[in-house]
Amino acid sequence: MQHTRKATVTDDFDIRAYTRTAAGSHEASLPLAAFAEHPLAPETLRALGYLRDLEDFTMHHMRDVLVTPSHKDARLTAFLATWAFEKYWIADAFDRIIAAHPDFTPVANRARSGVVRFAREAVDRVSPIVTAVRANLIGEDIIAGHVTRGYIDELVSRVSYSRVLENDPNEALGEVLTGFQVLRDRHLQFFEGETVRRLEESVSARRLTRSSLRRSWVPTGTHEQPIQETRFMMKYLFSDARGRAGVSGIDGTVDRLPGLGGLGLLARAARRYGVKATA
Repeated sequence: MQHTRKATVTDDFDIRAYTRTAAGSHEASLPLAAFAEHPLAPETLRALGYLRDLEDFTMHHMRDVLVTPSHKDARLTAFLATWAFEKYWIADAFDRIIAAHPDFTPVANRARSGVVRFAREAVDRVSPIVTAVRANLIGEDIIAGHVTRGYIDELVSRVSYSRVLENDPNEALGEVLTGFQVLRDRHLQFFEGETVRRLEESVSARRLTRSSLRRSWVPTGTHEQPIQETRFMMKYLFSDARGRAGVSGIDGTVDRLPGLGGLGLLARAARRYGVKATA
């Protein structure tokens, strides 16, 4: 479950090859007929709905990132655009898998009230302006925080996929998620190289990133979800021994990043949503 950091550098990642071979729609390859014969458990579908929403949130996140000095880095911009494209189609695949279970009723509270939607839209209008002003005052060091969060999110996604399959070892779902893990290997490689390089190069980037993570880290998109859904997801993924091992593996990987030792980010987030430290 634990991801071991290899001695990779950013230049090892071929951005041209990545952008040229990006994976689009998965519709033709999804084994939807198999789910009719061997349907997924309701808890699995609820988890996939949550993961789908996190993938969808990528577009909002990328918008906020690209109003920072990140947009001046053509290589990073090319990666983020392609990464968002691939994640969009992963979300679409989750939608199709859920739709293949007509007896499943999605969680009613996933749809936000009109008041909350209005508030969210207001924040969406203001957020890019605030982010741009703040980020450009700080300078390029803020990019280290963005790529570090991306790296941690990819680590969490990998463990989440594995945990979903351990909880529901459905053969068709295993085929789908294994394919998605292969796609995410490239995401992980890029974010890892960028994170290590930027943290190693700048003391102020390490300080800024550490402060930001310690103050506000949760998986990207979590704040957009109803609290009860995040609580369900944290317990579904991380409340047993295997889940706690996954948490420890991710936090251990983050600990080994330059300047980020001892944060215990995922363990703290899991506790916040009701996951006990021990069985």
